[in-house]
Amino acid sequence: MIKTSTMVMAAFFGSVILCFAIPFRLLQFIGFSLFFVICVSYVYAKILYNNIKVTRTIKELKLACKEETEISFALKNFCRLPAFICYYSDEAPFLYVYNNGNSGITTLRRHEIKHVTYRIAAQYRGLYPVGPVKIKTSDPLGLFEVDIEVPCELKIMVRPARIKLHAETHPGFPQGVIKINNPVYEDITMRRSVREYINGDEQKRINWRLSAKFGELFTNQYEESYDAPFFIFLNLAEEDYELKNRSYYSEKAIEIAAALVELARKHKQRCGFAAYGTDFPYLKPRQNQADVILDILALINLVKGHLPYNPEKKFRHQMPAGTMIFTVGPKEVENYFLKLEAGKEAVFE
Repeated sequence: MIKTSTMVMAAFFGSVILCFAIPFRLLQFIGFSLFFVICVSYVYAKILYNNIKVTRTIKELKLACKEETEISFALKNFCRLPAFICYYSDEAPFLYVYNNGNSGITTLRRHEIKHVTYRIAAQYRGLYPVGPVKIKTSDPLGLFEVDIEVPCELKIMVRPARIKLHAETHPGFPQGVIKINNPVYEDITMRRSVREYINGDEQKRINWRLSAKFGELFTNQYEESYDAPFFIFLNLAEEDYELKNRSYYSEKAIEIAAALVELARKHKQRCGFAAYGTDFPYLKPRQNQADVILDILALINLVKGHLPYNPEKKFRHQMPAGTMIFTVGPKEVENYFLKLEAGKEAVFE
């Protein structure tokens, strides 16, 4: 949009009157000069309006609550005319912007690309839009103001805050990725080493090829590992939380659930999720599902009522053998705080 003041419009019509309605040459010259300056200024502003663009390198961004990150966009001037004063502003509602880096004043020379980067943080989880980018500039005389609004929106998914959490993984079923010092979970497909034969070793463990080569018996040793899929149930029934700390405790429950998801990813385990919350999500344990669950946890909220069933009994028969079921609710949050006070680094059992 190109805007101007009423004085400029009055000067424009006055110059037209001086050019064509006044018979004096001096006044006609003044009117023509004024008419020429206003027209050139308008053309200059129009060219800037059509040739200043804004682009972003990314359209979606994910981060944890209270975590800092950088946002950037590029101001591009595609014409031969410079923008001597260019004010820019990137709308970032509900986000904390460091040092007001999302707005400022700059100069765009002809065919120049200028990158703007600033840091932001989110205090609460959720989905936040960033944009549009607003640009204000003008012709060199400042007669016409150029307002440009470019959508180029960026969606920021803010996940629950990261917390320290440790959970014991009890053996599930053998031949997995979690290492354990227990011969019950030996994986015969992954030979670790060989050692000298000890009286009592089973014959099927003897490495006959190596034994024949060196003339004495050698026994194979195998990797000992297991898998323990995770399944997390999150209780967000309003009436199960005390009113005085409902908001804080429910958010902490969501953070604990997110930490368990991250723990499953760390151990390279399948992870499933269900919740008594908005939309009642249910996902069976599968590989590479952690990001989907974390996105759900970024948007899920409390629902009215009490939890009407026992999650352990409801979901146990639907889970693969050896699945570890974690129920996260008000009692687990209390337990989490007690263990923190005891200096146990938030052990979840």
